[in-house]
Amino acid sequence: MFSQNVAFLGGKCSLVTGANGFIGSHLAEELLARGYAVRCLVRKTSDLRWLEGLNVRILRGSYDDEDSLAKAVSGVDHIYHIAGAVKAGRPAEFYRANTEATGRLAEVAMQSAPGLKRFVFSSSQAAVGPSPCLDRPKCELDECLPVSDYGRSKLLAERELAKLSGKLPLTVIRPPSVYGPRDTEIFMYFRWINRGLALLPGFRTRYAHLIYVKDLVRGMVSAAESEKTVGKTYFLAEDRAYSWREISDMIAGNLGRRPLKLRVPIPFARFSAVLSEAGAFIARQPTQFTRQKVSEMSKRYWTVSAEAARRDFGFACEYSLERGVAETARWYRKNGWL
Repeated sequence: MFSQNVAFLGGKCSLVTGANGFIGSHLAEELLARGYAVRCLVRKTSDLRWLEGLNVRILRGSYDDEDSLAKAVSGVDHIYHIAGAVKAGRPAEFYRANTEATGRLAEVAMQSAPGLKRFVFSSSQAAVGPSPCLDRPKCELDECLPVSDYGRSKLLAERELAKLSGKLPLTVIRPPSVYGPRDTEIFMYFRWINRGLALLPGFRTRYAHLIYVKDLVRGMVSAAESEKTVGKTYFLAEDRAYSWREISDMIAGNLGRRPLKLRVPIPFARFSAVLSEAGAFIARQPTQFTRQKVSEMSKRYWTVSAEAARRDFGFACEYSLERGVAETARWYRKNGWL
């Protein structure tokens, strides 16, 4: 059952956009655990299965409908803008969903939420781009060089919000790859390995920082509650980066599999992406496996430093990759995904 009035009974109140999704639903749970009343802004067509049983208020709206946005933000203490597009049929759709919608929500928040204490924007590591080498992870002061329209749309959203400095109590969070229960993206890698095949991009070792979803949402709320984070941007990630071979071995171990490790040449991956895009065009459904995604995969170092978050609000991951993968694998099996 969804509560229809809990968010209006007083006390601390937070709005989560995209609350029906992977990260948003975990964030709603974290906020409830910390004693917040929670409003969830979702589309009229959204699947609400991850919110079932949570004591939240569901508000259906559109970023083209300022009245619905004004109703959603009125009286809240914190706004967590998680909603956005990670796949799109055309590049313009990324900018509409990730850049324009973010700016519109922020403008409405300034007008209709005068008591707003924090606007937390969930950006992405993709807004910054890859690191030059393993021992130089990206930090918040580095130049942003995104390599995809998704990353560029997130970066433009950050810049639009920066124009509101002094008017909007903003904190930007840039997560790396996020995994955990309910995730459907990295799940595909679990499924391949469960079927006996571990695909590794290219012939050179590639590294990435990851974060378990529960660590991410805990960090988001801690950032929103800290006075030191206003007007700042943060990476949240585990302390160390992992090679894709390490990641695949960790998944395989938890699934009890010994998969064949197959290195996929980047040119072949690009060709496969062309076929994926063609199929998506025919089906009129967006796909995440595109040439731009392959371009991101081809970069060797998707690494970041969470030192600023540790310094400013004491962020630290509770989940190692080993623990997070084990919990994720158990959830996939329990829920019949594997």
